[in-house]
Amino acid sequence: MDLEILWTPQAIRGFERILNYLEIHFSEKEKKRFLNDASRFFEMIKAHPELLPKSSLQKNLYRGPINKYTVVVYRYLPRKKQIQLLSIRASRESDS
Repeated sequence: MDLEILWTPQAIRGFERILNYLEIHFSEKEKKRFLNDASRFFEMIKAHPELLPKSSLQKNLYRGPINKYTVVVYRYLPRKKQIQLLSIRASRESDS
């Protein structure tokens, strides 16, 4: 399945916040590990977009972990052959 991944501004900001947090609080090795985990996650949802738990509130909305610290919310649009990344959040980052 050849799906396009589109990043919303909110997802971009969340991803950048996580990378900045890792740069400040962790080693370069941890940052690279996160980037590898994210890359594998995105390849997995491109291949199997409906594998993760579906939202009961909104149609075609899914949520799943990149790793045990980071959660992605995305919308799968099969007719457009797109995955829209809506939100990327880290549990080890405070909301402040």
